[in-house]
Amino acid sequence: MMKLSVMRRLVLVAMLVGIPIANAVTTVPAGLNPGDQYRLAFVTSATRDAVSTNVADYNSFVTGVASTSPDLLALGTNWAAIVTTSSVSARDNTSTNPTVATGVPIYLLNGSKVAESNADLWDGLLDSPLDITELGNAIAPSTWWVWTGTLSYGTIVGSTHLGSDGLSLAYTGITSFSAYQWIEGSISFIGEPNHFYAISDTLTVQPVPVPPAAWLFGSALGVMGWMRRKTQP
Repeated sequence: MMKLSVMRRLVLVAMLVGIPIANAVTTVPAGLNPGDQYRLAFVTSATRDAVSTNVADYNSFVTGVASTSPDLLALGTNWAAIVTTSSVSARDNTSTNPTVATGVPIYLLNGSKVAESNADLWDGLLDSPLDITELGNAIAPSTWWVWTGTLSYGTIVGSTHLGSDGLSLAYTGITSFSAYQWIEGSISFIGEPNHFYAISDTLTVQPVPVPPAAWLFGSALGVMGWMRRKTQP
């Protein structure tokens, strides 16, 4: 009988006990160059209720989820929940209000583009469904519901925002949709546990550092070339 590698054994154990296995997380999408700006978005693998009236509670929740991913923690960025309460709209909480700023492209953690700009995010059709978690995994089909409290164009809607308002109902999004249902797909009781969408602050692609050995080699070649020119008659 063939022996399994240590890594394969760990994967099999994780599958048996139900531990989520992280895929590769893409924090710098392909095709971007140093100096380009962008944002990242994900859906939380963890869930909570939507009873709070304070948007800061939801921002803290998604930030805590993001911090469980070493790749996201290393970015040193802030995270905001894509949610609406009675006093703050989703597009203002996430600084994606197209009447305030054009914004930058938004990407999933697998490198797929969600939207080209703030206006594109709230036009009722995403470029890709927002269905990748902080671990780089596609969210399970049985857990598609996401608390938003938000209309498809990112604003406050009647009493179906997050937080108790008498009716105790709020809008949920559905991660399998790229059409408006991603944010305005259904209505649920705010005491139920559901997932949340999160979006980062604006990030900037950094130049790739030159390894010291390569710098020394290049400097040596430069000195040799200078000496060669000096010794020529």
